[in-house]
Amino acid sequence: MSYQQERDQFLDRMAREGLPFHVSLTLLRLATTINRLAEMACSSEAADRDRIPCPADFQRTRKPAGPCLCDRPDDGHETIPRIRLQDHRAETRARNAVPNDWRVITAGDPRGYTLRVIPPSYATRNEGRDPDNLDAIGVPARDSGIRW
Repeated sequence: MSYQQERDQFLDRMAREGLPFHVSLTLLRLATTINRLAEMACSSEAADRDRIPCPADFQRTRKPAGPCLCDRPDDGHETIPRIRLQDHRAETRARNAVPNDWRVITAGDPRGYTLRVIPPSYATRNEGRDPDNLDAIGVPARDSGIRW
């Protein structure tokens, strides 16, 4: 199925679920961003080499600039790949874009949907399910255009 068809089906489904059109468009843009970041994180050594201080590092600033994203928060903060902070910010934008009764799920594997939404109408479907196996609506991502 082409991206255009998948996009149109997604917009139609979100309209039926009651999500405003501008929020649906925001989710489509963020899905492309999150997918591109996931592709780069999985495929590029350069993405891992470009490192920055952890946003929660108290040593460099008097107050934390964000949540701890490093792998060893108990042993002192370490540097993180810049792409991890960019991914965290995109995920936060996606969570803030949807209404409070909606859920957003992200995945780091670019082979499937990297961004999925769960509308309130899916609450009874997902009741008692494993958090990794929830019914959700995948947000299609445009081709990243990354060529290796």
